[in-house]
Amino acid sequence: MTAGPRWRLAEPRHGSLPVLLLALTLVTGVIDAISLLTLGRVFVANMTGNVVVTGFAIAGVPEFSLVTSLVVLAAFLLGAAAGGYLIQRIEQRGTLLRTAALIEWVLLAVCLVMVLVRAPVVGSPWTVTTAALAAVAMGVQNAVARRIAVPDLNTSVVSMSMTGLAADYTHSTRDAVLRRAAAVLSLLVGAVVGAVIVGTAGAAAAFGLILLLLAGVAAAAHTLLRRGPDWEG
Repeated sequence: MTAGPRWRLAEPRHGSLPVLLLALTLVTGVIDAISLLTLGRVFVANMTGNVVVTGFAIAGVPEFSLVTSLVVLAAFLLGAAAGGYLIQRIEQRGTLLRTAALIEWVLLAVCLVMVLVRAPVVGSPWTVTTAALAAVAMGVQNAVARRIAVPDLNTSVVSMSMTGLAADYTHSTRDAVLRRAAAVLSLLVGAVVGAVIVGTAGAAAAFGLILLLLAGVAAAAHTLLRRGPDWEG
């Protein structure tokens, strides 16, 4: 009996990288739930949303802080620049991913300590600083995901993945459909889980989950690199 076509998240040259990037997409959903619900109506990972939020703040819409939004935008750009620095010095994609995950872990561990020391108060310097550190971490993640360049898996924005699902439905491969759907679902699940944890156990518990996810990504990348990565370059 001949086996049917195999479902894959991406071309074989990407190996396990798509799965690791989906884990980071889950992280994005959780951290944006934290930031939107506790750090001041701001996105720290989805800068498309944060630009819109900044527009609301400029227009004077209540509950949106222009200072917080601008600080987060600047912090994200700083993180992306740091990610660019890493990209220039680390060529191997798996090593780059492992390094980025560890940097994120350290930055978000500091965020965890900050929300444990002082509960978030929207607009306070302490809370704005927490949001800024989280945005730096997400800037690093986005820059590195862009360099890893698995189609549809940029870890933070799924608009194009959703567009591809609808617009290319007549000629998309089953792998593309799977990958796009997985990206959307990962972000959605992360947002749901993050919102539930924030609502029931607080921001610190949600940050704790993120640290577990990032540790898992870093450990998996490290193990695969030692064993002999299943991806190219």
